Amino acid sequence: MVKKILHYRPQRTSPQSLEAILVAREHLLQGILERLAQWQPGVSRQHYLLIGPRGIGKTHVLILIAYRVSNTTQLNAKWFPIVFPEESYSITRISDLLLEALNILANGTGDKELNNVYSRVRYDSDDARVTDLVLDAFRKFHRSRKTGLLFLIENINRILERQIKDKSQVHLLRKILIEEEWLVTVCTSPTYLDAVTKEDEPLFEFFQVHFLAELSQREQLEMLQKLAAYEDNKDFQAYLEEYRSRLQALYHFTGGNPRLTIMLYDLVSYQAITDIQTELTQLLDKITPFYQDRMKDIGEQEGKIIETMALLPEGCTPTELAKEARMEAKTVRTVVSRLEKAGYVRKEQRRQKKTVYIIPERLFRIWHQMNHSRASRGLILYLLEFFSTWYQTKEERDQVWQDILTKIQEAPDQDDKFKENAAEMRVAQLDKVIDKIFEYLSKESKQIVDSASRQLFRAAFRTGDLKIIPRALERAKEYLNLDEFFYLPYEIAYEYIKSDCDPAIIDRQHPEMRDAVQLLVDLYFKSKNDG
Repeated sequence: MVKKILHYRPQRTSPQSLEAILVAREHLLQGILERLAQWQPGVSRQHYLLIGPRGIGKTHVLILIAYRVSNTTQLNAKWFPIVFPEESYSITRISDLLLEALNILANGTGDKELNNVYSRVRYDSDDARVTDLVLDAFRKFHRSRKTGLLFLIENINRILERQIKDKSQVHLLRKILIEEEWLVTVCTSPTYLDAVTKEDEPLFEFFQVHFLAELSQREQLEMLQKLAAYEDNKDFQAYLEEYRSRLQALYHFTGGNPRLTIMLYDLVSYQAITDIQTELTQLLDKITPFYQDRMKDIGEQEGKIIETMALLPEGCTPTELAKEARMEAKTVRTVVSRLEKAGYVRKEQRRQKKTVYIIPERLFRIWHQMNHSRASRGLILYLLEFFSTWYQTKEERDQVWQDILTKIQEAPDQDDKFKENAAEMRVAQLDKVIDKIFEYLSKESKQIVDSASRQLFRAAFRTGDLKIIPRALERAKEYLNLDEFFYLPYEIAYEYIKSDCDPAIIDRQHPEMRDAVQLLVDLYFKSKNDG
């Protein structure tokens, strides 16, 4: 039985599963492992810090470092990996850190002497004595086994900036990391922390820092293919080959975040468009704890900038952000620079050589927007429009359209006359059947109504006839009981076309709405130009 990939707790996912779906991090892994393999007592060591937002793959890399060290003869002879819990809230002093490491090492090796030391110091309130005794136990372990200790510590930012309040403790950590030749640390942080970037901090430029970038579109496809192969999901593998262009929409919303890619794996495997609305709604609820934790990871100023960006039209300059957030421009530039380094925002060149910043994950933006106002929940409707219209080829569009028509035609209590009209509609004679279609749909389930109505509206734009679009909207409102947000992309696209493409109409929309509208406009003009 294939073990599932856990979304929020990679530490509980088997290393074999994580090896099977590894993408884009092999070079980083090899670089760290090669340096560890070259280590000898007395030779300089390198400590590492992996930075990137939640879901980018930091834990994935840490687990595979531990796994490969434990299962490679050369590395296993030199290092014992100590994997700290992902959330180590009890560490408020360096002695806590060392005591936790001693407990993990004693349990992992079964060493009686280590267990005796742990039992002796576990409840000792003398912080300095605990530190000395535990370090001495580690030194003896190193001398007797010729083995170094590899500390793998998650969320070092929280430990150094929130949990350890005494700066002298950070100085002590630096002293230990420098003097103890048997110790190497690989740490992670979701953001660029002051403890290693400010010149007056003890750990300034102490770590070799690696920023984990989001996946490219090619790498995301590779991850999906590996997921499907690992689960022996042949149907999904075939689906990827047939509908590869849908991955553009997936990448558009995830920004290449590996965890979101895994979460959306099930969603994109559905071929029936009628399933997507339920899946997307559930997904936006499902990712709430993920994004809540991400916002907790960053500072107050960073959080304010992220939310401000999410609520503004996509593509903001630092000056625009400063004005909207009521902050000094200099401060905003500094904060945005930190967010960019950590992978929360991305710099892009736009027209007129203007540099703007965007949030790469559209779902992150949408989550903020939906939380900010009830009205923003209407985004889900044109998210669906975006998902279901982003196809590269006419054949794909026709196939999806055919699937919907088949569903409608196979519905119970269907009369022969409608079937004939549906056949006419397939050859784009929409004007002849539009009344019958909406009359029929008014008696159907909401699932069929929603999906078929979108196809009907897109068919109206594909006619290239500006008179049919308002007629379709008018008949839909007459016959169907749909949310007002449902009609927004179609109404805006119609208004835009009718205005001779006034850019002001597009510019004032949210980015996702602009995308949905532009797709409809492109459908209209392509059909019109094709004659």
